[in-house]
Amino acid sequence: MKAVGTALGFAALLASLVVGSDLFGARSALFGAAAPPPRASAFSRVDTAAPASEAARTVLRSQPWWQKADSFEGDRTTRTAAVKIRADAIQWRMKWSCTSGRFVVTAAAGAKPLIDAGCPAKGTTDVTAKPEKPLAVATDGPWQIGAEQQIDVPLNEPPLAAMSAPRTRKIASGSLYRVDQVGMGDVIIYKLPDGRFALRLQEFYVTPNIDLEVRLSPLRAPKSTRQYQASPSVLIRPLDVTTGSLNFILPRGIDPRRYRSVVFWCENLVSVYAAASLKAAR
Repeated sequence: MKAVGTALGFAALLASLVVGSDLFGARSALFGAAAPPPRASAFSRVDTAAPASEAARTVLRSQPWWQKADSFEGDRTTRTAAVKIRADAIQWRMKWSCTSGRFVVTAAAGAKPLIDAGCPAKGTTDVTAKPEKPLAVATDGPWQIGAEQQIDVPLNEPPLAAMSAPRTRKIASGSLYRVDQVGMGDVIIYKLPDGRFALRLQEFYVTPNIDLEVRLSPLRAPKSTRQYQASPSVLIRPLDVTTGSLNFILPRGIDPRRYRSVVFWCENLVSVYAAASLKAAR
């Protein structure tokens, strides 16, 4: 009996290792894959087709962000072309304006209006159902509609053209490290020919959150939220996309050479998610 118990125990341990490590795809077959299916990254804040050679697919997901998808304008009652919204979009919205009369927009005959407003007016209307037909617009004056889609794929922006201009200098760089959450990737800071500074996040990932900010700190390598809070920092900009490759032009008056690290900060949670120590370029 003892030998049988030992054998059963060894078999259970072996099964646990096979399933836990997903050896031979055992865990995925039994419980489904833990990772989401790969999807193509976005390459612009405007929805445009990426070159086939760059259409890399990834399982990484960003904090959901808004991308411009389509736009329409007119000066009378009409029907638009079909709205182009990605099949994997979480939701979409219309940013609209009108000048006179009443502005009524519907997605199908007899359907409840998506927009019904007296003009002049402007607003934002969130829509969860994917559009299947052109929009019907009824009004008697000029109007505009901008469609945006909310997606959660990485945004892989190419470097700004100015980053490779002859008089551009790379002045600092660093690699992201974890503080309270996951942070990976590289930070590069440039001085552009017009005297302004630009920051590039290269192939980065930080734990998604809607309230993250990119900031500059005078600390060389902050290791905790408490340590970070003991020194003043400056805001570069809010971070709406949390994975990919992004470019930021620094606000005027901020000289990154006066700072020693880049920090991903969440004000609502009072937490430093990740940081990167900046090393001056030679």
